[in-house]
Amino acid sequence: MKKIIWLLSFVIVILGIGLFYSIRLNVTNKNNYLQRSILYKFDQTDLNRINTFYERFLDHEGDYLVVIGPTIDSGPAITNINSNGKEIVWINDRSRDAYSNGAIEVYKCKKLNKEEEYASTVFSVSNCEGYFKDDIKGYIAFPKK
Repeated sequence: MKKIIWLLSFVIVILGIGLFYSIRLNVTNKNNYLQRSILYKFDQTDLNRINTFYERFLDHEGDYLVVIGPTIDSGPAITNINSNGKEIVWINDRSRDAYSNGAIEVYKCKKLNKEEEYASTVFSVSNCEGYFKDDIKGYIAFPKK
């Protein structure tokens, strides 16, 4: 009987240590770029994440984001941004938006642009296949707070 109690106590202590470590790890990695690939709040955390994406692209490292635009009375506009470090595939999916034509636009581009404006930071792509080199495609603005 004492062995069973001792064994159960040991298991509870091990589980407690594992839970503590898991919580600590989640708090430490709360803003880790790998855990934040879906952006929908357009707050400072989302702005930091897309800045990380931008910096990784400049360093020729791959990354992936899904940006769900804010809506008032129609379906969301979803933008998938996938980079292998050399080019970006930017997909604007407005098929869920009741007030759009339901088009899904796909751009394969070689340049990611970032513009700091007074009230917002704007990300876009250019130098896309099938378009002029300076044509800007895809556009996401994050308000500064």
